[in-house]
Amino acid sequence: MGISESTLDTLTGSSKVHGQVEYRVKGRILHTTLRGPFKELVSAIPANISELMPRLVQQGKWGQIILFQDSALASPIELAQLGEHLKLRYKNPDNNPVAALVMPPNIEGSELMAPLFLKCYQDANVESRLFDEYAAALDWVELGICQFSESIKWKDSYMLGDQAIDEQHQELFRRAAYVIAATSHEGQVISAIRLFQYMRTHLSHEEDLMRRIQYPDTYAHTAAHQDLVSKLNKISIKIANDSLVKTDLEEFIAHWFMKHMETADSKLAEYFKSQ
Repeated sequence: MGISESTLDTLTGSSKVHGQVEYRVKGRILHTTLRGPFKELVSAIPANISELMPRLVQQGKWGQIILFQDSALASPIELAQLGEHLKLRYKNPDNNPVAALVMPPNIEGSELMAPLFLKCYQDANVESRLFDEYAAALDWVELGICQFSESIKWKDSYMLGDQAIDEQHQELFRRAAYVIAATSHEGQVISAIRLFQYMRTHLSHEEDLMRRIQYPDTYAHTAAHQDLVSKLNKISIKIANDSLVKTDLEEFIAHWFMKHMETADSKLAEYFKSQ
């Protein structure tokens, strides 16, 4: 699997008068840096933020960390415009993030501006909270966007009756769930590598078993394995490019892999028990 180094998308906007907004995407978190004071806050927001939003939403639950630097001063007019901008951006509640605003005490105007900025996000129906430091904000956001998928949840009804194969299938479900749950790009890559490696080990185990027992459908079963590896490799490439689509992995496990388990693997388990 060709997993490359983590990519980091960066967008920076500056107003003609004063103020800067920078976006960085890593995994399922949009890292935002605001440098004030702000006299044209909304105009400092990069226009192509709309290009990043779909990539975040397609991964499922996502978060945002807004870190203020230098100054947080902004006029009531600027705050009102920001509030309207956020309401438009987050008009679909299903796509809204978990947002942490980080305003250290040494930032100019922090005590006055912190609750006002927070109100802008809360009025836009964004789950949000204030923090003094980045580390605490990151912990809160990661906890808030932790996600699992009912489609990638092992059930005892999936058991085929062969202990080794059943245990390996359960482990594959666990590793796929870790990919969905990972919040950072690094975590997604590591989880994807572990899933891919274990998938290859599991399929190799089945193929060795088929050869040992001279299974009559070995050729067709092995061809199905190659198809599964190809599909998982395409998902892995998306993860490497920091463009994981949550539904792709869910469909792979819930449709392609489940179908293989219920048909080809079930036939193999029955033949093995008959020998």
